[in-house]
This record gives sequence, C-alpha cells and structure tokens, in this order.
Amino acid sequence: MGVAVREAVRLPRGWGQHAPRSLGDWLGGLFALAREEVTADSGDGSLLAVLDSVLAELTDAEFLIALPALRQAFAWFPPRERERIARRLIERRGLRGSGRGLLRTTADPLHLAAARALEENVTALLDRHGLRSAR
Repeated sequence: MGVAVREAVRLPRGWGQHAPRSLGDWLGGLFALAREEVTADSGDGSLLAVLDSVLAELTDAEFLIALPALRQAFAWFPPRERERIARRLIERRGLRGSGRGLLRTTADPLHLAAARALEENVTALLDRHGLRSAR
C-alpha cells in the first residue's frame, strides 16, 4: 500500500464529530481511487484492516449516523467483490461464516443497529437503577 493511501486512511480519525456524516462520502472516493488496494489481501497491514479498525472505533450512535452512507459507498463494489470483502472481515475477526451470509441478512441493517442501541440503553437504565440481576 502506498504512503499516500496510508496517510489518507488516517484522516477520518481526526475529523471529530463530523466523521460519521462524512465517512461514507470519503470511502466512496477512496474506493473509486484505490479499489484494488481494498480488495487486495495483504494481512493486517492491508487497507481493509485499517478501514475495519477505523469503523470499529465509531460508537454505536456514530455508526448509526454513518450506516446509510457506508452502505452506499460499499455498493460501489460488484457483488462478488463485496462478498470477498465480507469474507476477509469475518476471517480477520476470527469468526466463522460466509461472506454471502453476512451480506444477505433478512432484516434491514438499520433496524438491527437501532435494536442493538435500544438494548444497550435499556441495560444501562436497568444498571443505573440497580434492577438488573448479577450474572
């Protein structure tokens, strides 16, 4: 991966509160310029690994804000390449499953993310009032 691409990938980390709203547009431009670097398999130093770590740093609320634009940015890739990217992300995280299965959920990802955020809010409220049982 070239030095310019490495430097470009570091930019979102400094965007502060604007990152969730701008990240999808930024990724769309990056994908147009560095498509091969995203789909190339070069281990933990790959562009995909760096992007995964950038996205993992988003809070759940930030991810919900960024999700529509992220979906649009990744739609830039043809289905076969999206499946390859999904498979590499599954492998990178040490999980089992298929890239195709990850991409073909039966529920809207926005609803899944909102449900997760709601569950976390309820858990925090229960903890705050001492209403959750110890495990």
